[in-house]
Amino acid sequence: MKSNLADDRAALAALTAPWPDLDRLIALILAEWPEHASFLLRSFAPRSPGMMATSEHVARAILALTAGHAAQVASDYRWLCARIQEEELEFARSGHYRYSSFEQTNAHVYSDAEFMGRYMHGLLFSHVLWFMHASSLHFFRQRLEGHVPAGGSVLEVGPGHGLLLYLALSDFRLSRAHGWDLSEVSLAQTRAALDVLGAGDKAHLAIQDMHAIDAGGETFDLVILSHILEHLDDPVAALLRIRGAIPRKGKLFVNVPLNAPMPDHVILLETPEMAARLLTDGGFTIVEMASHTTQAITLGQSLKRRTAVTCSIIAEVA
Repeated sequence: MKSNLADDRAALAALTAPWPDLDRLIALILAEWPEHASFLLRSFAPRSPGMMATSEHVARAILALTAGHAAQVASDYRWLCARIQEEELEFARSGHYRYSSFEQTNAHVYSDAEFMGRYMHGLLFSHVLWFMHASSLHFFRQRLEGHVPAGGSVLEVGPGHGLLLYLALSDFRLSRAHGWDLSEVSLAQTRAALDVLGAGDKAHLAIQDMHAIDAGGETFDLVILSHILEHLDDPVAALLRIRGAIPRKGKLFVNVPLNAPMPDHVILLETPEMAARLLTDGGFTIVEMASHTTQAITLGQSLKRRTAVTCSIIAEVA
């Protein structure tokens, strides 16, 4: 077993050697969790050169965001993986997610500040280390740029670490970024992240409930709902509301998971068709859609095994 792990580490090092920031980030993880090398090799081996370039770009941003406390974030990533394994076992046993309403997740997850701090740290590293998250970020960078005008505006609901707003500003040359959230604590974290990444001067962050958008209010060339819909009691109602913030030529970008048990997921989608139906029921026409699987296995295998998939969708108002 030791020799196999050593071989995996050597093969992983050969893959990431041309990518110095990826190499640094992976070294942080392996210092905390040496046995994770085998998982990481399976995650990085299928990546195209273009996808590796995206992962390097995002790794550079993550290293900037975690400067001075990267070892703790690596520890929290390992902790998160253990929590997800617990959720996966519960999902395999019951066939459904642990919680079924926002009220439940708010009581058991969001109200626990220590849990949420570690959870958000772990998710930050997942943007690079998990194939499906890295693949969805590559799709975002490669497929959206031609759909949004340079100099335009972007809105993200629940901007979290600020990575997608940062990429929209830096890669798509947009001039204004807006972020909405219900938590001032979360917005403060987004604001601090964008300041570190040099995009804070273009960001306008506000407490705003997406269910309470005023008709005839401000519109945005691009609206992002990344890993938001699965947390809501009524995602279709939310989509019907957000339509008012998107003009006829504007675009909506959605990431939504299938069969992905997490501590705060409440809406279980099982197929890409179910994800697409959310958008069409919410008043949108799908322009383009892609499915990103765990460790790049086939979509058919993922659906049969009920392993996590991320669906990325570009849509416009119907």
